[in-house]
Amino acid sequence: MKILSRSIAPIVAILAVIEVALWPNFVKQRENAARAASYPTAAPVTADYELRDRTIAFWEGMVKKGLTEDMLSPRQLSLQYLQRYRERGDIGDVLRARSMAERSLREQPRGNTGAEVALASVDLTLHQFKAALAMTKHIEAYVAKDPDMMTPMRIREASLDLELGDYAGARRILDALPVQNADIARDTLEARYEELTGHLTQARELLERPTADEDSLVEAPAQQRAWFHFRSGEMSFEAGDNDAAIADEKQALTIFPNYSEANRLLAKFSCALKSWQACYDAAVAAANVVPYPETLGYEEDAQRGLGKNADADRTRDLIVTIEKIGNAQHISDRLLAIYYSEHHFRTADAYAIARRELAVRDDIFTEDTLAWAAAMDGRWDEARTASRKAMQFDTENSLMQYHAGIIALHFGYRDEAKRRLAKALALNPNFHQVYADDARAKLAN
Repeated sequence: MKILSRSIAPIVAILAVIEVALWPNFVKQRENAARAASYPTAAPVTADYELRDRTIAFWEGMVKKGLTEDMLSPRQLSLQYLQRYRERGDIGDVLRARSMAERSLREQPRGNTGAEVALASVDLTLHQFKAALAMTKHIEAYVAKDPDMMTPMRIREASLDLELGDYAGARRILDALPVQNADIARDTLEARYEELTGHLTQARELLERPTADEDSLVEAPAQQRAWFHFRSGEMSFEAGDNDAAIADEKQALTIFPNYSEANRLLAKFSCALKSWQACYDAAVAAANVVPYPETLGYEEDAQRGLGKNADADRTRDLIVTIEKIGNAQHISDRLLAIYYSEHHFRTADAYAIARRELAVRDDIFTEDTLAWAAAMDGRWDEARTASRKAMQFDTENSLMQYHAGIIALHFGYRDEAKRRLAKALALNPNFHQVYADDARAKLAN
């Protein structure tokens, strides 16, 4: 018996160590399960997008009647145009939305908050962030005594602060908002703030509640519900949870079929994992709705991965054409700069476009885009300055960490380079189809 006890003792000790190691994961799983159980049940999806054209036709008919002092019809039409843009990506709908919002304001210049909110939404969509912020503050000035209006406008102001790089301003607004048990807009904004400022785990947890709350609203537009799953997938990929990321995007497509944003991210994830056919299929599906340069870039990468170089060359030509004739509103500037610099193609143009984008919004992603475009164009001093601004929060984003690491390495800051490249891979070992392997190779050396 003593011999048996001696043989069992080490095993028991090992099991005890394993149990201690597994305990945090067990506790975390229980916490996740308890949190999920507290969320509301998802409602059936309303396929409102199938009625969009009919709804728009109705309000267009009302506007054509030209009723005196009719501010409601053009205002409703403006909102419908904006929603169709979110679903289909036709920039013409945004311009039509602006025209209708302005018409509504001509019919009723004062107290027409809905039309002013629509106009601010148009400015936001066209990446005219400063104009959107000015309109938002204008609305706040005369709804200050109405908490039902003031709170959503303050949330909108804080979200615009994030786009413009005023993170301290956004934080002040968040801290001053009234505390409520659940507020979809506030919780979504809080999640975004935490993500940008280097707290990815907290951001993912914070987004769970508004996602569940939005899913419980039967009247919520399908695209709007799908957006929350799209964002969950984006953050899952940043955290290296690739299976969850793919599942989130597929869930978004289940809610709103042919959602270009979800297909775009599926293409990104599949390319990073070198699943070339899946990348190509998702990129084509996304580009058929909205041919963003980023999406076409994934299509090109997939074509090269599949050995279809002639097709890839034609896709590259299409991206250049889109820059020339399809980017009149400059909403694709950052995407173009990223594509050109990542593919070491037209690097001077990438740098110029990134500089132009900086005049529109000076957030960490624009600084990162400028840093990499400057580096690829041989402007290393400017790249280092922009990289420092981009990494002011040490944001947990593999691509940003990689860019900062390579720029640091160029200047001989080996410790910083090692730390950043290691962090990029720790977050997601497959964060990019080329850069992840490059980060491993440089760390090995």
